[in-house]
Amino acid sequence: MFKKIDTFNFKKQSSIFKNLTLLVYKSFIKEPRSIIFMLVVPIFFSVMFFFIFGKEGKTLFNYALLPCLTVLTSLTPAIVEWKNSVFLKRIDITGVKKSMFIGSIWLVYLLAGIFFYIVVLSFNAILSIIVLGAGDSNSFLKAFSSIKIGYLLLSIILICATSIALATLFGGIANSSGSIQGIVMMVYFFSIFLSGIMLPTESLFKSQGMVIFTYFIPHKYPVFLYMYSFSKTGWTETYQGTQVTFQGAVNSFTSSWQPIVGSLAILGGLFTLTTFTFKWTAKR
Repeated sequence: MFKKIDTFNFKKQSSIFKNLTLLVYKSFIKEPRSIIFMLVVPIFFSVMFFFIFGKEGKTLFNYALLPCLTVLTSLTPAIVEWKNSVFLKRIDITGVKKSMFIGSIWLVYLLAGIFFYIVVLSFNAILSIIVLGAGDSNSFLKAFSSIKIGYLLLSIILICATSIALATLFGGIANSSGSIQGIVMMVYFFSIFLSGIMLPTESLFKSQGMVIFTYFIPHKYPVFLYMYSFSKTGWTETYQGTQVTFQGAVNSFTSSWQPIVGSLAILGGLFTLTTFTFKWTAKR
């Protein structure tokens, strides 16, 4: 008897989660902001910073992560708009658990982040071939020979999840997109520059104070794991003249488990906090 009840509940909850996921997916694809923030903006930044920093091929790997971070600027205002419409009110009336709805958001935007990462990475590959050619001078193409696939996939998932966690936290608390957008943009720019994506990592270690400050950037942990996935020798590897560099990285981490544990701890804390602070409707 108990087994049947458990099976029935599992099927029911699975059906609810599936329907929630479809609702979030339809909302995502209907919103022009999603394409602008997760495709147009990352490509624009990739091209601009690629030429600004001397056409170094390896930097394009880091720039491919931008869609994973722009999830933050795309999802936060979307959640606030849902709260100000009947979308979340209808879901709340059905008695759906907050954790299940938040989980559906995480799934849709995680898959979107991975998809647009692949798109931007493909664009950057074409850009590197056009500008640098397909020979040995193209450090972007050469880097594929040293990729650690497992760490690469894990780091991308953790980077997307970190952005989604921050977005659901900010969006769940905010009552209007205008009031939260400034904070979101500040967090976004702090993340892309101080996590090691847009700036050379050696520039982050010029002072002890800067090293300590970067530990408060949630994206630093999975981004360093991402850079490690391309390294040949480990955490002390140095690529002179590029932004994919581990010069001074040993000051932060000495083995791969450290950023993994740090990322998972941050995600667990953010998800728990969001579950308790997420508001279905905006206060007026």
